[in-house]
Amino acid sequence: MAGTVRVGKRFQVVLPKKVRQRLDLHEGDELLIEVSRRGILLLPKPKSYTSHLAGLHREVWKDVNVDDYLSKERKGWQR
Repeated sequence: MAGTVRVGKRFQVVLPKKVRQRLDLHEGDELLIEVSRRGILLLPKPKSYTSHLAGLHREVWKDVNVDDYLSKERKGWQR
């Protein structure tokens, strides 16, 4: 989905209705802003970072026995 917006007098932009609906944005929701050399990226701020990050990189851990891994790590903490 692409489109354009205009920067207003107070440097405000209005997101098109189709964008708001697709991202399920409502008045008062917060957006994260990422600035790069090419422009800006607006992302909806997760309502819960715990839920948002759950399962991230699960493919890295797919062949790891969690109990064995934690046991080894905890042994490393002991002096």
